[in-house]
Amino acid sequence: MIQYAIAWQPHSDNLGDDLRTYAAMQLLPRVDRVLDADNLDAPLEGLADDDRVIALLSGNVLRENTHWLPEKHIAPVCVGVHLSQEDVWGMPFARLNGAGKDYLAACAPIGCRDQRTVKLMEQTGIPHTLTGCLTLTLKRPQVRTQNYVCCVDVPRDVVQTLRTYAAGCDVQELTHQLDNPSADFDARMENVRQMLRIYAGARFIVTRRLHCAMACLAVGTPVLLLYNSDYEDVTRFAPMDQMVRTMPVEAFIAQLKQNGMPEAWTNPMGHEAWQEKLTAAVENGLSAAETMPLPILPGETIQAWRTQRLRQLAVSSAGKIRRLEQQQLTALHEKFSFILREDSAKSVLTAMLNEPEVRSALQKAARRKLLRGYPLHQRPLAWLQMKKGKLTPEDWHAQAMEQLQLLGWPESDE
Repeated sequence: MIQYAIAWQPHSDNLGDDLRTYAAMQLLPRVDRVLDADNLDAPLEGLADDDRVIALLSGNVLRENTHWLPEKHIAPVCVGVHLSQEDVWGMPFARLNGAGKDYLAACAPIGCRDQRTVKLMEQTGIPHTLTGCLTLTLKRPQVRTQNYVCCVDVPRDVVQTLRTYAAGCDVQELTHQLDNPSADFDARMENVRQMLRIYAGARFIVTRRLHCAMACLAVGTPVLLLYNSDYEDVTRFAPMDQMVRTMPVEAFIAQLKQNGMPEAWTNPMGHEAWQEKLTAAVENGLSAAETMPLPILPGETIQAWRTQRLRQLAVSSAGKIRRLEQQQLTALHEKFSFILREDSAKSVLTAMLNEPEVRSALQKAARRKLLRGYPLHQRPLAWLQMKKGKLTPEDWHAQAMEQLQLLGWPESDE
């Protein structure tokens, strides 16, 4: 018996991960199982020894390296995979070896989402190909374009400036950040469908989210990917940064102020070829997964590799804990040194402020400041009122001592 499955991340608070999962669903003949991408080694119930689960894996499926390799019934199709330099435990991907590497090689070619993943694959020597992100294959829902634009996770300045020049066009502010994300898969996918309908009906969209930009390309909505030129580099998305219009945040705001509300533009050509490449990669992968020998690796080989990996993880974690402890000790030492310097300064200032000459000088300075607030011809009268106690200058000495007491010096006598 053959079943089909997709892998999702139930603990993710990023709608982009759900968009990618929804795209994977649309590329399968059906979905019989939903797998936790961070627990791919979890036992699968209700299967006979010769059953197989063809699973479309995308995104960072190696984020939880300790749960790699997948369960023995899984025949993986790896397309649109993204890899980080390190997993969540700090284990470098470049150190993936033995059974972990052999398993990926048996699933080759691995469809890589971006050029950075390609480079990591090149380091390991695993056959691979560049495919882009699965969100490029999303289908357009049946909606009509309406007179609104969407700002998806962009700075407030962009939203406010757009609204200033909107001229009757509704500006909607949206986010991919999920607050208290539901563990209900169906509810999350319905949320994706609603968001796609909003994207498809928009006049145009500005965003700082890659998955939003790719989804807009897929459903045919003009989209602009903004970035902060001071610290962001959109080339990390390559080749997807070449499929979509990009612009620095400050340049877009300046353009709005100069030219007003932009007309809807046409997205660059070229992403259609990537859509075809992604679809073909999934189809070829599904075909190969139907006859892929299972289990891909012997159980004892997998167990030995996992044991070795856990040992490596223990060593890596111990080193990280030591570094964090040293950083904490350094921070405490710096804070203690600052407190000592601060107390020394407060002690000197307190003694200085209590000198009679200093107190007298402060009183005279406060009186001069008060008199300078009056026109020249009114100053004699103000001086007489001050002498009679009817006009009181600020007590700079008391103010200074009060501020020192707020810092904990001098200590109370009580």
